[in-house]
Amino acid sequence: MPRLSIVLGFTLASTQLCRAEDWKARVEALRPSDTRAGESAVLDRVEARAAALLGALRHPMSAAAAGRARPVLREKLRASLGIDRLSHPPEPARTIGSVARPGFRIEKIVLQPLAGMPVPAHLYVPEALGGRAPAVLFYVGHWWPDSKTRPDFQAFCTNMARLGFVVLTWDPFGQGERGISSRDHRRTEALLAGVAQQGFAEHETRVALDYLLSRPEVDPKRIGMTGASGGGYNTWITSALDDRIAVAVPVVGTSEFLEQIHVTRPLDWYHAAEHCHFVPGLIRYANNHELAAMIAPRPLLVVAAARDQSFPIEGVRQVADYARTLYSAFGAPEKFGLFEDAAEGHGYQKAKREAAYGWFRRWLQGAGDGRPYPEPATEVPPFDAPELRVFEQNRPAGPAMVETARRLADALPRAKLELRDVLGIAGPVRAQRMVRPDASVARITVAAQDGLDIPGFLLRPQGVERGLLLAVDDRGKEAAVSDLPIDEFLARGWAIAGMDPRGIGELRTAQMGWVAAVGLLAGESFVGRQALDLATAAAAFAPASIAVYARGPNAALAATYFLGLGPKARFFILRDGFATHRHFLERAESLPLSFRLQKEDRDRTTAFDREIPFAYVPFRALEGPDLPDLWRGAKADGLILDPIDGDWRPLDAAAAQLALPRVRVALGETAARSLANFLQKVLD
Repeated sequence: MPRLSIVLGFTLASTQLCRAEDWKARVEALRPSDTRAGESAVLDRVEARAAALLGALRHPMSAAAAGRARPVLREKLRASLGIDRLSHPPEPARTIGSVARPGFRIEKIVLQPLAGMPVPAHLYVPEALGGRAPAVLFYVGHWWPDSKTRPDFQAFCTNMARLGFVVLTWDPFGQGERGISSRDHRRTEALLAGVAQQGFAEHETRVALDYLLSRPEVDPKRIGMTGASGGGYNTWITSALDDRIAVAVPVVGTSEFLEQIHVTRPLDWYHAAEHCHFVPGLIRYANNHELAAMIAPRPLLVVAAARDQSFPIEGVRQVADYARTLYSAFGAPEKFGLFEDAAEGHGYQKAKREAAYGWFRRWLQGAGDGRPYPEPATEVPPFDAPELRVFEQNRPAGPAMVETARRLADALPRAKLELRDVLGIAGPVRAQRMVRPDASVARITVAAQDGLDIPGFLLRPQGVERGLLLAVDDRGKEAAVSDLPIDEFLARGWAIAGMDPRGIGELRTAQMGWVAAVGLLAGESFVGRQALDLATAAAAFAPASIAVYARGPNAALAATYFLGLGPKARFFILRDGFATHRHFLERAESLPLSFRLQKEDRDRTTAFDREIPFAYVPFRALEGPDLPDLWRGAKADGLILDPIDGDWRPLDAAAAQLALPRVRVALGETAARSLANFLQKVLD
């Protein structure tokens, strides 16, 4: 049950009237000077929820259990990725040139996974093949200017071709000939329509695999897959979903998920600049162990680095120990292997390539014993050699990804999901009535359902309390006092509780990328958690009537979700917030800026557009109630002051009328007068 703690308080005479500045000074005096403990507590709760979800998993330990789990896990993973929402290629792949090399050729291919999204690829084809050959799909991972032509990757493809393998590799979005743009690695707009970033990667991989299987040189029963880092992770995902991958070699892309969450916490998960690892709801049903169970008993070699910041070796060994046990249960212990590179770290360096050569030779050619196969001296051209280019100039993936999200959004059924399903919140808000503090002005804390103390202040009227105004503000709870006629509220018998839900005010954190990423993995919205904090506070106070005031994009969004979760409100006032989820996708000025490509690797994390924060974007939000739906559904008097669009600009009258039909809106110079008139009405 939530608890109410009174930390500090003092009493004002009922006849004393204060200016807004005086009220603000009084509540600010209650605020502690050091809030670092609050930030740590917020992060601890996020990590604890991830640990609880992963700790509740029961990994399949037998061949029969893995067989039963596989179709269920695949269905959940496909839904998390959203790949079934992405259509088949609008155009067939085409070959636009060829480069001759000793013993093989490189065909320059253009794949077309989505409308308006050409993908440059290289197909390495051995000369003088005696029949259909084994083939390897190579998803390179996140390497920026060079990508598919990185010397290490060229060396792998070259030597595999000389060994008799056909190899298909391509530039993932945001790198190589598709430009330097980590922005294209975090197209959060698609989350609204139910497509994860890794969903785009998996769709492109599926199209590449289909093309590889269409080649007359390729034996469809002897297909392998590999890749490094994000390419290693993609190898796990693709091999787990698709039995056409006969042999898998993920390189520096294996992790125990909780360990990875923990080590990336102080790094803000690299500012959450790349979202391919953030699969919605994944840790509710899978750790890396489940991916292994979905692949078993097909041959699987995990290649790791003994020193790798993002994929610590202890976690890799845990996954490997599990896989080794499971493969033994299948009666195929020889089909699982772990290779640790003790000399070099993250990448696909020579020792790692040699391990892959040996594994692919054994299981796709029937040659050797699976141990590393030595790489001969290998020379490759520079990554930017003109003859290797497929495109005349770099082409961004962003426009096609966003257009795909828009197309999907237009076709989605409205109100298919309940708000709780969108936010990932289960169960009712339960609380018992709490006793008010005696002080007229007091600092309070309310324990959230996960034990986090939500700080606030309480201003109490003299005499009978008619209701409670719950106030939240992006600038911190104290700032809300400056906006409101406090004396008028108190004189009318209304108490005022200013609260800082997690991520705001005293509980603000600089690690919002990590927070949003872990929340998405856990299948929940961080702003939904904020709304739950507000609902818990309201339940703890159990007022005769409840009203809400929220200012700022985050606070207004949390308060809107609160209206959908919490008790029936008497009235609400939302200021400077977004008007609709659709505006996260409709950003006429910002999105074109986000398509800019960079010239150097050091610029790749630059956004150039003012992005909608990752934490604000719920997965499949456009299938649930939109913000105006929640305002109308609250069946309370409501006033929306100066709403903003996806470009962070105040809506004009025409745009407000279009976006917010049947919603009371006040804009610009009329907002103050509208607020005064509204309060006079609802407080009478």
